[in-house]
Amino acid sequence: MRRLLFLAALLFAASAWGDGPTVRAGHVWIREAPPGVKVLAGYFTLENLTDKPLSLISVSSPDFDSAMLHQSVVKDGVESMLPVDTLPIPAGASVELKPGGFHVMLAQPKKNLFAGDLVTLFLKFSDQSELTLLAPVRRDEPGR
Repeated sequence: MRRLLFLAALLFAASAWGDGPTVRAGHVWIREAPPGVKVLAGYFTLENLTDKPLSLISVSSPDFDSAMLHQSVVKDGVESMLPVDTLPIPAGASVELKPGGFHVMLAQPKKNLFAGDLVTLFLKFSDQSELTLLAPVRRDEPGR
């Protein structure tokens, strides 16, 4: 049933624009947090289907108090996460949000989330298009 809901959401998102979608998302997932941790990370790949550069300008989720774009960086041997205002997506190219790089920081879940749960993410882009994703919560990165 969850897979059916996920596929229905992807189909809805892909048909939400009159002129067709401008961005396609794939490999969508959220890493399950250990018990008591109130911050999770979301990952996906965004493909710009246009011949113009776009940017991801905001992310939100009704399942969390806040959702923000972040980038993991290592400076002088110390890893940290920095907030990012926008995420550029070159024309006709893809950008991957992945562990150790760009990601969505999801803070204060409104309920406990476990592997197999689905989280709704709302993405807004610089051309004012929007994309709704259903992200499965997983213990490990898909394919591992």
